[in-house]
Amino acid sequence: MGDASVTAIRSESAQDAPNHPLAVRMGVIAWLSHNVLIGSIFGTAGILLKPMQERLQVTPELASAGVPMVILGSAILASVAGVLASRFSLRSLIAGSAIASALAWLLLAFTTSFVAYLIAFGLLLGPAMSLAGAVVPPTLVTRWFNRNRGLAIGLVHLPVIVTIMPVAGNWVVEHHGVETLFLALAALSGLVLLPAALLVIDHPPGETAKQAVSTGDPVIADTGLGLAQLLKNPVFWGLAIAVGSINTSSVLLGVHLVSMGESWGFTRDHSALLASVMSMVGILGSILFGLVSDRIGGGRTLALITFDAGLLWLALLLGLPFPVVAVIVGLIGMHGSGAIPALSRAISDALGAASFSRAYGLATTLTLPLMVIGVVGTGTVYRINHDYAVTIVAMVGYFAVSVLLALWASAKRAAPVVAAPAAA
Repeated sequence: MGDASVTAIRSESAQDAPNHPLAVRMGVIAWLSHNVLIGSIFGTAGILLKPMQERLQVTPELASAGVPMVILGSAILASVAGVLASRFSLRSLIAGSAIASALAWLLLAFTTSFVAYLIAFGLLLGPAMSLAGAVVPPTLVTRWFNRNRGLAIGLVHLPVIVTIMPVAGNWVVEHHGVETLFLALAALSGLVLLPAALLVIDHPPGETAKQAVSTGDPVIADTGLGLAQLLKNPVFWGLAIAVGSINTSSVLLGVHLVSMGESWGFTRDHSALLASVMSMVGILGSILFGLVSDRIGGGRTLALITFDAGLLWLALLLGLPFPVVAVIVGLIGMHGSGAIPALSRAISDALGAASFSRAYGLATTLTLPLMVIGVVGTGTVYRINHDYAVTIVAMVGYFAVSVLLALWASAKRAAPVVAAPAAA
């Protein structure tokens, strides 16, 4: 039997090894990390728009600059976040993010400066979201879970806090003021997430971070791919471009869905309801496609998601009644949430678990221009044509390409990147 076959068998054995008893605890902390950062930022974006206009005495456009600043700050740091996660303690990264998040909300609570507003969102919340909200949680899960890794990543990314935050946050603002909401969000990061971060164990006892994602061979140490190697790797590009279609779909609908609904003849209230349906049904996607990715692999799951999404987007051209459109939009949201566990599993399958944090972070950065083009381009095309058909057709075409790329990537299996042996 050749060395490649032996390595493959050992790799499969490592993936089938039972999870450490502490894996569930690490998964809960990863869930808390993701939910606190994502929920506090995106769950309050809509309810803060009017209060921040009054508090900062700025236009609606400037008052809505917070989330774009977070996305910009997060995307710029994302690839570096992957490197940090592979080189430094995950405990310290989550703890530092919790402190940065708490400081951001305290800054907003005690100042009314627009400059401070931009600093809080761009320089504090953006990097914190990139680390503790995006890259570190799936990295922690990948290190601790051998079995049911896709399901675990799906559960970690269940958007629970972002779903309840708009209602809870709006009640706080109406009854106690926006300052109280900022203080509560600071407490959520500083008094809940920070203590939880201190309980993080970077990898199973007795292993290093590299051994936690190794091939199972005690002699072969899988060091993973560096950023330069990833940028030269066609499989990485295939996965990044494929998942970009789902990410662009989610962000584009998040911005334009209400206007799209009105253009289809629905009332504004019904169009806003479509956005709520997309978020609520999206919760199911993380679990469902996490299970699917464990069964058929991450690349094939990503291909399935993009195939389904293309058909669902195509159905938006048919002029269907509101209840049917609501079901379609909900299914689109479910598939959008499924992209995270699918991509996470696909990276581990095709590029190696040791490359996960760097590859995931870099893919997040590279998909930002696609999302910006999708959002800005959709607005421009609608202003010219007063119709969203061109956008829908373009997205369907993008999904078709993504299906092929994801299927191609699913046929690739990771080979260990072996560090050069030291000279005798």
